[in-house]
Amino acid sequence: MKYVIRRQKAKFDVWPVVYIDLMTQIMMFFVILWSISQMQAKKHGASKTVGDTTEHVVSLPGDVLFPSGKTKLTSQGEEVFARLFKDDTGEVLTFETGGLTKRVLVIHGHTDSDGKKDENYVLGFQRALTVYKEIQKYGPEIADHAVLCTHADNTPVKEVPLFTGTLTPAQAQALSEAKSKNRRITIEDQVNSVVKDE
Repeated sequence: MKYVIRRQKAKFDVWPVVYIDLMTQIMMFFVILWSISQMQAKKHGASKTVGDTTEHVVSLPGDVLFPSGKTKLTSQGEEVFARLFKDDTGEVLTFETGGLTKRVLVIHGHTDSDGKKDENYVLGFQRALTVYKEIQKYGPEIADHAVLCTHADNTPVKEVPLFTGTLTPAQAQALSEAKSKNRRITIEDQVNSVVKDE
């Protein structure tokens, strides 16, 4: 009598492949976006761990997201957030971390130094709030997991040159570029440990 041993094929989940593909597309989009806006991406996608907190930081150019001095997103800005957060799998904006950690999105609105400081604080906050509302379209749970911050040129990416007198075209360009870099939205994706070592 002959026995035939049949081996079952291993089951294969497709969702990890789809998720990796989505993340790759998002990364490529930002490479193109930074190239078009001629901005350096030194801090884009930075990740660091300090104590019980792991942070993933994305810095987005304010001039792409908002018209000058305004708080309404441009259509290009809406597309940026759709590419970042629209996700049919529900994985990108999940805040269920199993109870050992807590995930928080910290949204920072940064302005340049033009105008009154008080007005810039308001502008930075209103832009952070606009971004929060845009992200909320893709994950309603963010309401319990978001922190909004405003910065009126208090944390510049690039120090603004202090030119005096009549500016040369090169000085005007350097001034414009520095201010443009400082107008931005920064999103920190923080995962904090809630289990303390004893």
